[in-house]
Amino acid sequence: MKITISGTPGSGKTVAGKYLAKELHLKYYGIGELMREFATKHKLDLIELDKILEKNKKLDKKFNEHIKQLNNKNNFVVDSRIGFLFIKNAVNVFLDADLNLRARRIFKDKRKLEKFNTTKDVKNEIEERLKSERRRFRKLYKVDFTSKKNYDLFIDTTGLNVKLISNKILNYLKEKNEI
Repeated sequence: MKITISGTPGSGKTVAGKYLAKELHLKYYGIGELMREFATKHKLDLIELDKILEKNKKLDKKFNEHIKQLNNKNNFVVDSRIGFLFIKNAVNVFLDADLNLRARRIFKDKRKLEKFNTTKDVKNEIEERLKSERRRFRKLYKVDFTSKKNYDLFIDTTGLNVKLISNKILNYLKEKNEI
């Protein structure tokens, strides 16, 4: 079984992906973590990295090669904005939530690379990241990763915890006889 989880920043992709992988005894891959490692190594924040990737198609495609290589494997969950585009025969899930909630989630998490003092700062950053990523993927792959047509399941995670999000995905997988 192959599952891709995409979504907006702060929608719960990573926590849901890890939880789901654990529940289903699957391997978890996080492309966001890979990008954060790269940004840390090069002393960039995520907005700076997004701007570089918008201009540097070669570097962007290098990140996506990591996703494409997963086609040689089975039984995994991948947290990736555009995993749906590269992983064949996968169940593709998109998560979204209210912008204010997403900002609060990220502010509470306070990852190393994100520099902000208020949830308003977070809202501005994630809106900018989302615009940048949408531009980048339209330019590189002629796709809008936020379009519902790319996914088998679309979940609004507003008001949901990781267990409830994962249960929605598990119920969908059962309905489709995937598990």
